[in-house]
Amino acid sequence: MKSQAAPTIRDEFAFVLLAALIFIAIMLIYWTTPQEAPPYLEPRSISVKMFPNSEKIVTFKIKGLLTNVNLAANGSLSQLISFSENNFAVNGEKDVKAILISPSYGRYSGYIIARGKGGEDAIEVVVDVVPTLTLVSRSIPIEDFKISNYGGEKIVASKSDFSVERSLFSSKSAKLTFTLEKLEVEDAKLKIIVEESKGPGYLVIKLNGNVIYRKKVSDAHIEEIPLNVSYLKEVNFIQIEAESEGFEAFFKTAYRIFNAEVKIRYKSTPYSFQINLSQHEIDNFYALEFSSILVQQNYPTVEIKVNNQKVYFGKLPIVAFKQNITRDLMGNALLLLPSNNISISLVTEGEIYFSNNIVKIYSYSS
Repeated sequence: MKSQAAPTIRDEFAFVLLAALIFIAIMLIYWTTPQEAPPYLEPRSISVKMFPNSEKIVTFKIKGLLTNVNLAANGSLSQLISFSENNFAVNGEKDVKAILISPSYGRYSGYIIARGKGGEDAIEVVVDVVPTLTLVSRSIPIEDFKISNYGGEKIVASKSDFSVERSLFSSKSAKLTFTLEKLEVEDAKLKIIVEESKGPGYLVIKLNGNVIYRKKVSDAHIEEIPLNVSYLKEVNFIQIEAESEGFEAFFKTAYRIFNAEVKIRYKSTPYSFQINLSQHEIDNFYALEFSSILVQQNYPTVEIKVNNQKVYFGKLPIVAFKQNITRDLMGNALLLLPSNNISISLVTEGEIYFSNNIVKIYSYSS
């Protein structure tokens, strides 16, 4: 029986070389695979004062490209905190609500901890549950402004039962004049109804000297002609006339117009402004107070939003407006940020001029 040959040094070297190549390939895959960074939290700390048996919502931000984030709390803070959501992905940044429900008097502290695949980050939180709190306020003046909603189209000029003509020896034209309000125009058009046409020539329409329409038109023709908004001025003229060219000038062209009218749609103009809050004002927020002196037309319905949360919907008082806002219309706490957008718009037709505008920020003192 033949004995099996012992492995040579060459065989052992080949085995070691193969193992080294496999190890290098594994490390290359590991090194070239993008590693997930840890989450980053803002703000870096939160300090809140509350009454016993009350609820408060604070908002914090998680930043990063994260496949899964788990939230937890430690210390005595864990006794009174919960989160609106947990175990989620973050694509850039995400606002998360922490719900605090205060037990008995005392100080509760700890960290909100966000854990991801690449590590973790934390926010230090201190909650003082106290028997009394003192309100302080800060006033922010807002410039005078006007909001408007002009609903549908408005007829600003019209003319009925007239004719335009052109021949070698005579001509007859018509003119419509209209004035615009000092508002931004969204859409403008001329609606014309041709009752009867005679002759070979064209119907021509000019807006402030610019030709906007030139066609041969048949009887009983209706057309809506868009008006170039860039041609419009404060006072505007529309010229309607007949035109003949070449040998057509030897023949009379006439158009009888049943009606011509200019329709304008103005843009609705809401108003928005920014309110900046300190972290203390956010953590210890109590209310926003709006106050204004008003001049109204049609007493329209108003909608007010704070960071897209609807906080007011209805008609304002006739002259003086003052409104305290602690929550949105659904009863949810306001999600406040260092920079907050306040928007005011009209739901129904009308306009309101706001003057002597003050926004007060109420918060609990430290």
